[in-house]
Amino acid sequence: MIHYTCDRCNCELTPNEDLRYSVQVEIKAVFDTPTDFVEDVDTDHLLELDEILERLGDDESDAIGEDVYQRRRYDLCSGCFRQYQKNPLGREHSLSFGFSAN
Repeated sequence: MIHYTCDRCNCELTPNEDLRYSVQVEIKAVFDTPTDFVEDVDTDHLLELDEILERLGDDESDAIGEDVYQRRRYDLCSGCFRQYQKNPLGREHSLSFGFSAN
């Protein structure tokens, strides 16, 4: 029997009794090119990439991989899923006061 727990509150989720939500998060680094960038047609991008990777040590190249792309999956119970829906980034909500412009 497969054992599930909520990845947020660690409560046990019974497969045939409890509703379980699976949340998948995909994180990608985005490299924007400058608008005034003119690409050289003769540039061999694969060769440049190969040279960069050769200059890096193995430890550094592994760290770059985590910085560029990650995929995560979390199991959530109903209560934690509702909290996630309200605030997916986990931001702390500050109280907003309506001050007049005096």
